[in-house]
Amino acid sequence: MEKKIRNIHIIINPVAGIGESILPIINASMKEADIKWEASITHRGGDAVQYAKAAVKDGVDALAVYGGDGTLREAISGLIGSEIPLVILPGGSANVMATELGLPTDLKEACKLLSHGSLKTKTIDVGQFDKHYFIIGISLGFEADVVKGADRKTKNKLGIFAYLFSAIAALKKTKKCVYHLKIDGQEHEVQGFMCLITNTGNLGFSNISFDKHIDVSDGLLDVVVVRKANLSLFKLVIITLIKRERPDNLELVEHWQGKDISISSSPKQSVQCDGEVLEKIPLHIKIIPGAIKVLVPKRMDKAIE
Repeated sequence: MEKKIRNIHIIINPVAGIGESILPIINASMKEADIKWEASITHRGGDAVQYAKAAVKDGVDALAVYGGDGTLREAISGLIGSEIPLVILPGGSANVMATELGLPTDLKEACKLLSHGSLKTKTIDVGQFDKHYFIIGISLGFEADVVKGADRKTKNKLGIFAYLFSAIAALKKTKKCVYHLKIDGQEHEVQGFMCLITNTGNLGFSNISFDKHIDVSDGLLDVVVVRKANLSLFKLVIITLIKRERPDNLELVEHWQGKDISISSSPKQSVQCDGEVLEKIPLHIKIIPGAIKVLVPKRMDKAIE
């Protein structure tokens, strides 16, 4: 690492993970790395934001987060504007950002990176709407219904497969709508059953990305509207995942990039942000380029800043 980490604060979401005893794992790794550490436990929404702000004020060398992408979303809200790097200790069902950045999804392996000093700093973008921040993305329609249907009890029991069962149910109930988009001043009106405004292309498992051109450090958000849910779409998705190329069938999928995005839907659809269900719509979303620093493996293939 460019700078030796001597003290670290760890935010822990106690409902994350699959029932493993995490404190002995963390303690052993911190002891091996000769890092002084303290931990805060989240109990309700907003706790991670306050803990992150307090850690910044205390001047720690790094802030670690054990939890899922929702916990990360809160923590980065407290890191915005600081130079303190984020350490991701995956504990969620999908761990999309950890997978996107080439981090191990196993806690022991993630901690081992700290103790063996095999990390470098990568600067990544953050999305913003109102006073809220996100690192993965916002979705309307089908994906939001999937997130909404995968409750905590099912995720604890089935892990990422909870989303599979929820997806089957969501396919039956998600209805088409008209998306009203304004992307960097250009207006678009398109019919579909799902819209993504995303910072990442990763699906959260097996390092599969639906578009290799989507980059968390390119200063842009990607807007994807899936127009139809049929067999042709399924075939297109399979081909896209295999080739890792952008879908070229505009009858099924449309794709834009931008820095300033407004969206609403008629009729209103479910909305989620980094795994958390939202109520507010319409949304005005912006990208903040290079907003936070994250410690990532040196062996990453992507450019490290």
